[in-house]
Amino acid sequence: MHTSRSADGLVVVGYDGSPASQRALVWAAGVSRALGAALKIIHAVELDLVPSRRGYALRPLNPSLEMVAETMVGGPSTWPGEPLARSRVRAVHAFGGPTAELVDASMTADLVVLGTRGRGRARSALLGSVSSEVAARAYCPVVVLHGLAHAPPRGSRRDVLVPGPEREVVCAVKAGAADAGASRLERIVSAAARLASGCSAPLRIVTVREGAAEDPSAASRSYAADVLALRHPDLPMTAQTLLGDPVELLTRTSRDSGLLVVGAPHDSGVAAVLAGTPAYRIIHDATCPVMLVH
Repeated sequence: MHTSRSADGLVVVGYDGSPASQRALVWAAGVSRALGAALKIIHAVELDLVPSRRGYALRPLNPSLEMVAETMVGGPSTWPGEPLARSRVRAVHAFGGPTAELVDASMTADLVVLGTRGRGRARSALLGSVSSEVAARAYCPVVVLHGLAHAPPRGSRRDVLVPGPEREVVCAVKAGAADAGASRLERIVSAAARLASGCSAPLRIVTVREGAAEDPSAASRSYAADVLALRHPDLPMTAQTLLGDPVELLTRTSRDSGLLVVGAPHDSGVAAVLAGTPAYRIIHDATCPVMLVH
């Protein structure tokens, strides 16, 4: 399917007024500014929730979508970041399910960002999780952030962590993936490198092995050293191999990072979430933003 993306880049963020979506908005604004990309804020309202009787008003967002957009371009507010150019911010109300609207928006976006309430895998599977569905179906990388209710480990930060010179990007690759799925490995590592380079953040490539320490994934490190060094010669980059459970190790080693990049899940729905697919476990367990790449 042919898709047309903006020459300057486009970051799309879902907004519903919740603390998680507000944190996602702060992160998306910071990254779009660093990348020089436009920012599109989408508030989606389910069609079956829109009343047919005249005079009925939908419950307003607090703060409203229009107020959020105005504060981001320099209006009176407590906006935590630098103002964005007015021409680079667009806010839209979409009358459709949030999953469908964000997936449609991903066809022309470089990145989709959204928050998750962190209800746990069982409740997310039974009630439906927008983050899980979008991560599995989007046409571009998806970044998921938790709300403040998702308590971080002791000693980690609770503010919105945006990649930068002091906040690294961690990219997870699977041992042996260079042989089994070279194309997928290239997409994952390249997406991490592009964002790290655009945000002036160091990149750390982590290979996790669940078995004995036979071969420290030389193929994955070779890809990082040979290819990324040519594409991003000024990008500070390190490689690391960890042994043990991938989800536990990655969520711990990246807890104060600006971003953790992993492969996106292939399936969505109740079975995939309840089965404990690593990508879904990371979405719910990680305390830093998580980017999922197909």
